[in-house]
Amino acid sequence: MALGVVGCTRDDVADAPVTVATTPTSVPATVAPTTTAAPAPTTAATSTPPISATTPPSTVAPPTTEPDVDAGVPGLDSDDAFCSAWSRFGGSWQVVLTASAFAPDPNDASRLEALASTVVADSYEAMFAAWPAELDSEEAVVADGYFGAFQRRSADALAALSEAGADAADIDRLAEVWGDALARRSPSDPVLAVDVPADLAGVVAAATDDFAAQRPPFTQDPTMVITVETPLTDQFLASACPDQGSIAGGDVTG
Repeated sequence: MALGVVGCTRDDVADAPVTVATTPTSVPATVAPTTTAAPAPTTAATSTPPISATTPPSTVAPPTTEPDVDAGVPGLDSDDAFCSAWSRFGGSWQVVLTASAFAPDPNDASRLEALASTVVADSYEAMFAAWPAELDSEEAVVADGYFGAFQRRSADALAALSEAGADAADIDRLAEVWGDALARRSPSDPVLAVDVPADLAGVVAAATDDFAAQRPPFTQDPTMVITVETPLTDQFLASACPDQGSIAGGDVTG
C-alpha cells in the first residue's frame, strides 16, 4: 500500500512516499493507502502525507498527488458506501500524515489526529461492512496490518478526548466539524483548518497534550510502518472510487 506523502514510501514509496496500510496506494504506514506509489519516507517533505522530519524509507504515507479539484477530499459524498467511508478514513489519514510531515508546529498534527479520531473508528467499520467481494482474500490483512495501523493509533486519540471530558454528544459535534473541514480541505495547506466549537477548545487542547504524551509523532511511530502486501486492494483504491487513488498516493488518470 502506498499512502504517499512527501518523505515517506513503501517500496516505491520508499522511492517516493500515502499508501494506506502500506499507505493506501498503499496509504497508511507513515501512512497513506502497495502498490507502487506508497509514501516515501525520507525527509521532511518527501512523499505525501509525511513530514517535516525524516521518516524511514519503509514507512507508508498518504499521497502527494491530488485529484483535479480545487478543494475537499474527493468521494465524501459518494453513493458507494465503501468509497465514501474510504474518503473519510483515508482522507483523515492523509491530513494527519501531511501535517506530521510539514506543519511548523508538531502539536498541530497531534491536534488534528485527536479531531480525526471522531470519524476514523466509524469509517473503519463502515469500510469493512461494505468490503468489496473481489477483495475478500485480502480483507483480514488489510483490516489488521494495513488500515488497522491507523485505526489503532486513532483509538488512542479518541480515548484521550474522552478522558479530557468529551462525552458522546461532544464527539458527535467534533465529528461534524471534522467532516466539514475535510469537505473544504485545500491541497496546498499542510495544516487543515478546523472550526472547533469554543466550548470544546479546552477539551481538544487537553486531549492533544495527552495523546502527544502517549504516542510518538505520526511519522516516527514504528507501528505506522506498513509492510504487508495488498496488491488487489491497492489497485482497487487506485481505480474504483472518486478520488482515483489520490488519497492512497496513486496517480490520477483521466
